[in-house]
Amino acid sequence: MVSDINAEGDFTQLAEGLESVELRRRGGSDKVAISFARQLDSVSTEANASDGLAQQADAVWHLQMPSGESAPRVGDVVVDGMGGRWTVLETQELSLLGRWRCTTRELSVAYGCLDRVDIERAVWGDLGSGPVIVDWSYAFTALPVKIQPDEIVVDDTASPSVTKSFFQIILSESILLQPDDRFVAEDGTVYLLQSYEGAERIDRLPVAKVLREDN
Repeated sequence: MVSDINAEGDFTQLAEGLESVELRRRGGSDKVAISFARQLDSVSTEANASDGLAQQADAVWHLQMPSGESAPRVGDVVVDGMGGRWTVLETQELSLLGRWRCTTRELSVAYGCLDRVDIERAVWGDLGSGPVIVDWSYAFTALPVKIQPDEIVVDDTASPSVTKSFFQIILSESILLQPDDRFVAEDGTVYLLQSYEGAERIDRLPVAKVLREDN
């Protein structure tokens, strides 16, 4: 005897906690609206050494892809109704059930990213003596981040000595930065980009090391 399996009916009628989500494809602007999704139990832990600020949550999502849409892929992001961003780390097709099982991770800053920065991009020009920065343009505005002190370096070789203050900026999402980008905080403080880690990772928050510009 052959079972009469109605995959869509089974999922929508038997599963509890269904919600609508959006699947954002990795490396592009394509978005897929998914009407039938379910998140299973999640576990939260500290993602980085950040005094409990940087948190990660792991969860399993079951997704019923709309007809004609390709399967979810590693690096895609499930955006839930609360704005949570769950990066897909593994996928498994549950063919008999007509849906996909996705292992995901959400990276966020506990209690929200309380700091906001604009990322300004250098505009280069030639004033007659070679390329120089002539202006700045906005690459990102009001980006949620966490700014925290990293280290203070004293240069005793200079006269008088020079103190440099370095900070870490934990970004709430992975973005493309350029070497001459700078971060401008709400109070006007300028931070110059020194290094950027984790931009290509999908399982952790990216971190920029920056130098505070002191007048």
